[in-house]
Amino acid sequence: MSMPRQFDNPEIYFESVVDFLSSYSWVYRRANTECLVSIDSMPQDFKNYFLAVSNEMLNEFPFFHENFDAFPASLLIFRKKLARLTPEETFENISLEATGRQTISKLRISKKKQHEIKHFATHINAHCLEAQIVVDLGSGLGYLSQALFELNKNYLILGLEADETRVETARNRCRQCLPPAATKSISYQQKFVDADSGVYIDKHSLELAKNNGCLEVKTMSIIGLHACADLSINAMRLFLKMDRVKSIHIVPCCYHKLALQSDCSGTDNTDQKTFVNFPLSTALRKAVNACKRELYLNRPFLRLACQQTRARWRRTSCEEHSEHGCQMYMRAMADSVRYSNELVKPRKRSLPDHENHSTFWELVKRFQLFSKNTGTPMEWQPIHKERFQDISEKYTDRQGPRLAEGLQCLQTAMQKLCENVILFDRLCYLQEAAAEHKVHVGVRYEQLLDEKVSPRCHVLVAEKLS
Repeated sequence: MSMPRQFDNPEIYFESVVDFLSSYSWVYRRANTECLVSIDSMPQDFKNYFLAVSNEMLNEFPFFHENFDAFPASLLIFRKKLARLTPEETFENISLEATGRQTISKLRISKKKQHEIKHFATHINAHCLEAQIVVDLGSGLGYLSQALFELNKNYLILGLEADETRVETARNRCRQCLPPAATKSISYQQKFVDADSGVYIDKHSLELAKNNGCLEVKTMSIIGLHACADLSINAMRLFLKMDRVKSIHIVPCCYHKLALQSDCSGTDNTDQKTFVNFPLSTALRKAVNACKRELYLNRPFLRLACQQTRARWRRTSCEEHSEHGCQMYMRAMADSVRYSNELVKPRKRSLPDHENHSTFWELVKRFQLFSKNTGTPMEWQPIHKERFQDISEKYTDRQGPRLAEGLQCLQTAMQKLCENVILFDRLCYLQEAAAEHKVHVGVRYEQLLDEKVSPRCHVLVAEKLS
């Protein structure tokens, strides 16, 4: 979540990134349910490569900083451009199992969530001890607050959560799972947080402080574990607006859920829509406006940025690639043969048929057809089979699933760059906005989590400097 060292400034970096993305927009511009359209746009030499590639080379392809040999010229250019534009340090995954020695009671949650809470709570405990109030945005069921309280019983925590049911659950958990003193130190409130929530936060922070014998609040830290969509940007703006907030520690996620401008309606899977909070920085906006070719910074681009990283790709077996390619191809086939007034959803417990994995019968086994108007289940009809057979003629000898997995390979290679664009854009914006507010800040990203466990593994740290 930074700029490669060979670039002098963000403007030049973003110009180069935009040029690359506009050249290869066919890789990501459509949702993968429409991957047949993307495959049609794939250059023939790309297709030839992925139809013949071994499993070993397929697994190595996204690791473009390591190997430049044995690739056709066009794919070599693609990989070299990616290597130049993607900061190498974004791939330096570190093992974190030995860190965070403080004891946190075992929670009845997934190993992934335990990993996230343990390391984020340890991080907060190392950086926010001087804050009178810790404001937890998107506090959910209260697991993070519980972990923080167990690390340090002096914390005063204001948890803000939009879902009222979760707020009540968090309050009940606090009473049941923590010592009685915790109910005085932790306050959960139902609140949808936006950039104008500062007055609300000040009010409830002061109430919490007074309940614990403090007459005023001088310092606060805003934190958020997996601050979804626009919440992380709202946290940044609150940080700049509120003098008492001395730092923020935010793990952003769910970029694909960013809000559209109110004048943008309808679906935005392929169209270029305007998001409220992307692009944010002047540097990226200038690069986008200067681009003379079609550029798609749309919902599928954001979704690609928050896909799995390449960390798991290298260990994928031939059978796993085959099954995933088949699943992706058949889902796209189902989307292609349905009519506009129909919907397709996967059937539960549909077991793949490896002998007939590209047949219409396999499609029927995997997917249920529904009426878009009524939601009523529908039967697949002979006309659907005819359309399936017409499309299948383009992908004989199981070429469709292999090309679908090839497209997935290209997306996996681009994922880190797409995520870096989003996160570095936010860092640049925060620096630009701080300069406008005449606030001296230090801003950085740190790898907080093991990306093999939790792909959204970086925390944005911003601190006001004296």
